Amino acid sequence: MSDTFPAILLIAGIITVVALIEVLILLIPFRISLSLQIHATEAKGTFTCSWFIFGLEVLVFGKDPQLSVTVGGARLVNRPLSSFNAPEKEHTDGPGPGGVTGIISSLLRLRGPVLDAFCDLVRHTRLDYLRGTARIGLGDPGATGVMYGLYRAFIPLLPESRVNLTMVPEFNGEVCELDLTARFRITYPLLVIVNAVKIVKHPAARKVMKMMRKKPGDVAA
Repeated sequence: MSDTFPAILLIAGIITVVALIEVLILLIPFRISLSLQIHATEAKGTFTCSWFIFGLEVLVFGKDPQLSVTVGGARLVNRPLSSFNAPEKEHTDGPGPGGVTGIISSLLRLRGPVLDAFCDLVRHTRLDYLRGTARIGLGDPGATGVMYGLYRAFIPLLPESRVNLTMVPEFNGEVCELDLTARFRITYPLLVIVNAVKIVKHPAARKVMKMMRKKPGDVAA
């Protein structure tokens, strides 16, 4: 009996760790944050995904978006997206001209599974908050007034606890300044993995991956 005790202890430890991971996945939501800032001719956007202590952020500003990977608030990676591009090679693998049509037709067959996955995630997605301020001028005082009136009529219909939007009309010129921040949460993060696996296992997705690995000189069987 003493010989089997270490094995039993190891199995119990593995089961405990797996159970804790499943509890974390079920209880800690997957969060998505969006931020948009527009001032005159300058625009800046941020897309952030986070779960537990892990985060992924894409900053779109200027010509080269930046990618950041964070763990526990510390940035482990902060590089422009262009730096991840592989150097161009003289001869690259990929489908020949005839294979492009097959890839497109396979991708079209994925519309159903992708739409189902999207709807499944939307059903389990909740809005944490939406905050924004805008200074809007359409160049015509009458048109600006109409827009401001629509804003005043529409804003009471929104949940005040989660939505805070402020519009400042500018009647003396044409202006568009916007600061908008929104955060959503997927209540069951495991759905992200489950739906991703469903799409990858779909025959059309496997066909696309197989064709992308083919060399131009390969002959289809």
